[in-house]
Amino acid sequence: MHISNLKVASQYAKSFLKQAKEAEIVEHVYRDVLFLKKVVEDNKNLVQVLKSPIITNQKKLSILEALFKARIHKLTFNLLRVVSHAKREAILPAIMEAFLEQYYAYKKIILASVTTAFQLSDDLIDYFKELVKSMKPCKEVILTEYTNPSIQGGFILRVADQQLDNSLANKLYELNKQFSIAQY
Repeated sequence: MHISNLKVASQYAKSFLKQAKEAEIVEHVYRDVLFLKKVVEDNKNLVQVLKSPIITNQKKLSILEALFKARIHKLTFNLLRVVSHAKREAILPAIMEAFLEQYYAYKKIILASVTTAFQLSDDLIDYFKELVKSMKPCKEVILTEYTNPSIQGGFILRVADQQLDNSLANKLYELNKQFSIAQY
């Protein structure tokens, strides 16, 4: 996506979060945004319709109204209306992403992911959440868990722009690399 579109999406999201705070419905619109994001992710045809220069903005708004008006808060639907009137429907997914980023920052929530060779127990999930909190102070950690047997053991933890690769596959790779260098 073009940088100027990202800035515009961020501005819409900032304004939307501000309005939600003022109306004291931040959690409600957060759930709306998660719902909208899921619908958009699950329906690529909808994204194509929103991006189409052939379909009129009025028709796009009619589609958005039919799909969402009865299912989301009026403030959230108003955002869709404003975006449509500005002929910016194509950046709705970016607005949803920007809103979530700003919401998580506002709530001091850190998103992280952990990849292991096996499914984690609740105790290990709690351990990784505490590990993330020790790396980045926050109130809450939303941890996404991935299973990938090819890492053979250990874990790969991703927090924002940091990655801690403590996988067995990585350790074996590093050892192999050291031995290859040592042979010369």
